[in-house]
Amino acid sequence: MNPPSIVLFISFFVALAMSGILLVIARTYPKTIRGLREWSVAALVIALCFPLFIARDRIPDLLSIVLPNLMLLIALMAMNVGTRKFSGTPPRFDRALLFLFVFAHVALFAWFTYVQPDIRVRIATQALFTLVVIVDQLVRVLKALPGTLGRHVLVFSLAIMIGSRVMRLGALALGFDPPAGLFDASAAQLVYIAIPAITIPLGTIGCIMLASEKLRQDLEFISRHDGLTQCLNKNAAIEELQRETARATRHGGKLSVMLFDLDNFKDINDTHGHLEGDRILVDFSKKTKASLRGSDQLTRFGGDEFMAILPDTDLEQALLVANRFHEAGRQSRPIAWSVSIGISQWLDGDDSVDALLSRADQALYKSKALGRNRTQAA
Repeated sequence: MNPPSIVLFISFFVALAMSGILLVIARTYPKTIRGLREWSVAALVIALCFPLFIARDRIPDLLSIVLPNLMLLIALMAMNVGTRKFSGTPPRFDRALLFLFVFAHVALFAWFTYVQPDIRVRIATQALFTLVVIVDQLVRVLKALPGTLGRHVLVFSLAIMIGSRVMRLGALALGFDPPAGLFDASAAQLVYIAIPAITIPLGTIGCIMLASEKLRQDLEFISRHDGLTQCLNKNAAIEELQRETARATRHGGKLSVMLFDLDNFKDINDTHGHLEGDRILVDFSKKTKASLRGSDQLTRFGGDEFMAILPDTDLEQALLVANRFHEAGRQSRPIAWSVSIGISQWLDGDDSVDALLSRADQALYKSKALGRNRTQAA
């Protein structure tokens, strides 16, 4: 067996193993992590290409030249789709343009296989077409994915693939070490064939790391947020409040908190049902968040009780914010809701989180005692 065949055999087993790993992850990870199935299918299709390449001259050219090169292109396109799904970017393609792209690839390979056989043009065609797909994926990765270690590994893998194709196209254009056939043992051909044995496991590692990072982020989000309203839960809110009070004490800044209580929420549940009650909770949280700044935090203490943390805000400013919440409730449809609000302000370094919350709770109690649907400041 010649060196190129050995390299292709190694690439086959590597791609097959990587496909299996990605498939296991796709089946075991939460469905919210999208794109894993496309990545695993892409690795499997790439693996299936190599036996067809190795069987060159023993099976028809359609199966050993045209088909495997087309499979390789489609596999890279599937990986591109997986990356877009993973990043949350809808895979929008012009179907006519996509069809012309694939058709041109097949037509060129058929022409330079049957009509005017030329392996150099075939290699150049494959390098150019796959280069377009890989560059598009690299741009998507750089734009849509956070700068984590997994992204860096995937970018490095894509950069190797791009670099190898650019160098191969340049060598073919300059006539440097032109291949006489697929199994030509020239240095340029061996390097070009060996690239998948490096990029496939490297790219797979990048994809696995991205999926693991996403899983960790999702689990962290779930541990800190309420499942219904997507607000911070009570434990996370107390941590944030302690952090903000420490910052206010250190820098002498202002800080206010609001305690909310949805008015007559039990009556809403009893009259309209718990599903409608949940809808109102979600509607309240969305409208409240829309009225807050990016630095503010909204938390669900439990049931119909919420708290907002307002850094760099005094009582007067907090009262203006509260008025927006009352207006949002009056405009809510189909069922209008209202809230009673209690506000307190961080006093000084001798103040405490418990005292701050206690004053807000007393103000909330007074607001409800005075007739609800109003704001009271401590």
